[in-house]
Amino acid sequence: MKLLVHIAMLTAATACACAHAQAPNREDAPVMMSAPLHPDPYIPPAMRKPPRDGASGPVLQYQAMQKLKRRFEEADLDGSGSLSREEAHKAGLGFIEKNFDHIDSAQRGVVTFEDLKTFIIQRREEARSR
Repeated sequence: MKLLVHIAMLTAATACACAHAQAPNREDAPVMMSAPLHPDPYIPPAMRKPPRDGASGPVLQYQAMQKLKRRFEEADLDGSGSLSREEAHKAGLGFIEKNFDHIDSAQRGVVTFEDLKTFIIQRREEARSR
């Protein structure tokens, strides 16, 4: 009985060694296509939801900031480079209107885009520290 077990183990070991010796190099192996990273590959990357961990990539952050800057500039009716509370309200920028007093930390009665960026970064840091 021990002899049969020993022969079976020896045969299995030999088969594994032969199979390993005959395996093709990874460089010669055909490239296998993996499943798409997103269920619908036709959705542009910028339109996809950020990862579940809450982090968004620098590209998405840049695009969102550019869009916000464009909306900010469109809302600046007098071309002063800053928004009053009324301009933010008329443009439908509810986030700015709602947080106007916090964004306008210098209490000037207007907010610049730099003030808005500072406020957003500060809120992001506060959220991460929780």
